[in-house]
Amino acid sequence: MTDHTRRTVLKAAGASTIAIALAGCAGDDDNGDDNDDEENGNGADGEFEIEAGTEIVLDGYSSHWEGLEPSEIEGEENPTLVLEEGEEYTMEWINADGVTHDLQIWDEDDELVDDLATDSIDDEGESDSLEFTAEPEMVTYVCEYHETNQIGDLVVE
Repeated sequence: MTDHTRRTVLKAAGASTIAIALAGCAGDDDNGDDNDDEENGNGADGEFEIEAGTEIVLDGYSSHWEGLEPSEIEGEENPTLVLEEGEEYTMEWINADGVTHDLQIWDEDDELVDDLATDSIDDEGESDSLEFTAEPEMVTYVCEYHETNQIGDLVVE
């Protein structure tokens, strides 16, 4: 292949790639589903305001936390929980897969806040809970054994 032919092929391939990328950006992404709560809860979408005094219940899987209660978080993976500063909450988790888990509340430096951690449990169906007052330094709830997957955000307002 000559340099001239090679350049022509590369230009054509580049132009095709750009055209495909632009077509994808210009398309209408409305699939008829107006439910914005399908995010995993670790971004701006998928935040759930939790009323003060509410018991939050999660299933613990090594791949994620799954919301059970309140109904707003049911079925959501690693939901972002918006809590009211100074208000009391209970977080209960249930071991859903028979793998060792715990629940901890961490600050922005990934440090445990006020010793808020449950015991480790490895029996499927067993549960534990934390009672706490929401404070601004609380930024995540996490299983220390699966901290890359089993982690959700806390937003304290």
